[in-house]
Amino acid sequence: MKDLNYISHEISKGKNLKENLKKYATGMASLYNGLAFMKLSMNDYTVYDILQENNATEAKFAELYQKFHQIVKNQILDEQHKCDITAIEELRNEVIHIMEVVTDYVDCFRIYEYVLNRVEYRFTENTVDREYYGMYFTNDLMHYILSDKDNIVINSKISEVVGQLPMRLSKNKFYEYVQEAFTLYHGAQKGTIDEFYMNLSSSAMLSKHEQFDTMFEEANDIYKTLSNADYTQLDEAEYHRLKGALDIATEKMSSVADLFVLLAQMVNDVYTILLTEELALDTDNVREVQTSKTILSEILAANDGEISEETINRFTLFEGKLERIMMAVTESDYAVGAALQTCQKELEENDLVTGYQNLKSVLLLQSGSDFVSLYQNVESEQVPDDTYADQMAQKLIAQLDVLFKGMPQMVRRAVMSAVISQLPVFFNNTEEIQSYINVSLEQCNDEAEQQAVIDILKSLMQED
Repeated sequence: MKDLNYISHEISKGKNLKENLKKYATGMASLYNGLAFMKLSMNDYTVYDILQENNATEAKFAELYQKFHQIVKNQILDEQHKCDITAIEELRNEVIHIMEVVTDYVDCFRIYEYVLNRVEYRFTENTVDREYYGMYFTNDLMHYILSDKDNIVINSKISEVVGQLPMRLSKNKFYEYVQEAFTLYHGAQKGTIDEFYMNLSSSAMLSKHEQFDTMFEEANDIYKTLSNADYTQLDEAEYHRLKGALDIATEKMSSVADLFVLLAQMVNDVYTILLTEELALDTDNVREVQTSKTILSEILAANDGEISEETINRFTLFEGKLERIMMAVTESDYAVGAALQTCQKELEENDLVTGYQNLKSVLLLQSGSDFVSLYQNVESEQVPDDTYADQMAQKLIAQLDVLFKGMPQMVRRAVMSAVISQLPVFFNNTEEIQSYINVSLEQCNDEAEQQAVIDILKSLMQED
């Protein structure tokens, strides 16, 4: 591992490239291959165990999990297989699309959670501590926000607080904040601006996947129930009915999301194995790889039965090794990009272009961004003139304007809060933060919302 780090430095200096480029590619491929095998077997066991405990698995997940295991059988466990990434690439795209739908539901349910949290206190005997609300609450919030010296943490706390304060901005002032936020993206790449627009759009329930209405029927029924409710005239029985439905949907989508994230990670590991197997050292003599294959075979053979204690004990071989491999590849992975940028001629002469391109994809697959695109979008890397960001702001504002027409006030305020919490911090100093908090609290005359805001923000401060 020390040698790999040394070789990566040599490549960055352009030294002994014929020998070092080959050694580096072989070393990195071998490490990532072993890492992917161990992660794959561990996650597959985790998913199998979850499914054994939960018989009510989402049908779509069960379908894709079966498809995934067929790929593992054909492309990983079959010693005579011919490498073909087509099937795993198609499965990865399908998982990404499903997670887009799941994310849309999570964003929608977050809006209605905000609304119902503020309705809840109509039906409790709690009374607002007016002295605390009017005199001390702002100070507590400011202390919470500024108690950390890290600006990133401070900005995160500001977004949390702003997203839960009573929303009393006029639409015009709200749109002004949105417009100003996009001006911060003047000079940014097109893809960065588009991603910011999509994040805000999703938070506002504007961007729903084409399969939103068909993929998760139970969640969709609950979404329709929540979106059609009259929150102004809600009685206690109806509140509890809606809250119960929301809790069911939230728990369901959270469980679905957890499973699909694990599946995405396993898909990425299979993808990694296929991209590195040609360059990796002889895996037949790598104990961790062979142990992982044994575990995977035993999971497939279990066929909905219990996994043996012997299989579980095999994982002890991996203890500490994942961390050491991750440290080694993290210290050396910069040389992949360096070689592709500066050593194209040498890569071509040594037939290593494809190998290094594969390693570039592997770095993305193992980056921790489970749904990252593996393909370079040249257009998204272009830097448009400033009018592009301004036009995207106007596009979002126009869509919000249409959305708000006919939308109940409480839901509209929830959407505005969700969007505001996603904007870059728009305060110039602590006085502006304090003023925004004071105005938000002062303009709220709804006792139920006042109590909800105190309790929600107190819980945030207590978690710190």
